[in-house]
Amino acid sequence: MTYLNYVILYCFLQINGERSIYSVFHILKGKKSSQSIQDAHIFHLQPFFLSLPKLKRPYFNQKVRELEEAGWITVGENDNASMASEGSKAVKQYFLDGAFPSEMNGLIHGDKARLFWMRLSLLVQVLSNAKRQEFLYYPVQRNRHIQEWVKNCIRANPNSDTLSSLLFKELTTLLNIQGSDPSLLVYRLTGYKDYGWTEFQVAEKLDMDLEECRFRFLNLLHGMLTEIERDPKGFPLLYSMGLKSDHRQNLTISTSKTYDLYKRGHSLEEIARIRKLKLNTIEDHVIELILTEEGLDIDPFITREEYVNVLKVMEEAQTKRLKHIKEKLPHLSYFQIRVAIAKAGETRESATRT
Repeated sequence: MTYLNYVILYCFLQINGERSIYSVFHILKGKKSSQSIQDAHIFHLQPFFLSLPKLKRPYFNQKVRELEEAGWITVGENDNASMASEGSKAVKQYFLDGAFPSEMNGLIHGDKARLFWMRLSLLVQVLSNAKRQEFLYYPVQRNRHIQEWVKNCIRANPNSDTLSSLLFKELTTLLNIQGSDPSLLVYRLTGYKDYGWTEFQVAEKLDMDLEECRFRFLNLLHGMLTEIERDPKGFPLLYSMGLKSDHRQNLTISTSKTYDLYKRGHSLEEIARIRKLKLNTIEDHVIELILTEEGLDIDPFITREEYVNVLKVMEEAQTKRLKHIKEKLPHLSYFQIRVAIAKAGETRESATRT
């Protein structure tokens, strides 16, 4: 079994058969849909969102088959995965005992981590070559926007020695306070006549499989971003790498438009009419907002008493299945039940953060 097998197995454990196996596939890929974002929140799979944007469905299916062949899961007719006791035991023994990427949060850092790495790696290469007066080399990042950012950074800091010293100081300080091995990042940096290693080479050097190396690298990047955003004054250069936090970027574009109309006082029915969308699509947006906008009031959608009733059913039955809760509380709409489930997930997540 590879590291990815255990990641997928952990995700199945969290979902507990209440979604199809492909909900996990979409979370790993980072599908920017309300459903995938909701599932990542509700089942507390935020670490793995957008962790494998290039994951192919056939490879994912292969990993699932390996879990089936090991007797750790059973995939039913509706593509729901049921955990066997041996599967639960394997997750707890291997994955939750030190191997879990505890610094990762793809919903918050997924896109930013890629941007941060591209800018950082190119800036290191440019400054390293400038120190040796070398200006003819292949840039490690070909993206025009990344190259333009580095040029602007150097224009704003024309003394390359001073800029290099600042970057070295911030990066050294930051890496020294991380729990992850800094070699995961340092080995991949390119300098003057010193080309960064590939992911495969780093994995081989550190004696780990390629998939584990990929997740541990992301875990390190996410941990760095968390610390930078916690103390932006302590890392002004690294913070300038496009890391100014804007929680709105975690919303899908369509949900942002719905939120703007909602804040202007429009009802959900009015928003659906204005945007020429189905009401259940607007309701999807509301669920996403409850999960991403802290403190969003749910009173317009469900009373506090009914919210508590939904929580009781969820606790007693140990389920988030809409159909089961609806059978116990038939007077509530499916939307109201979803609001309660989303609010319960948002509340638990906030408590975890504090």
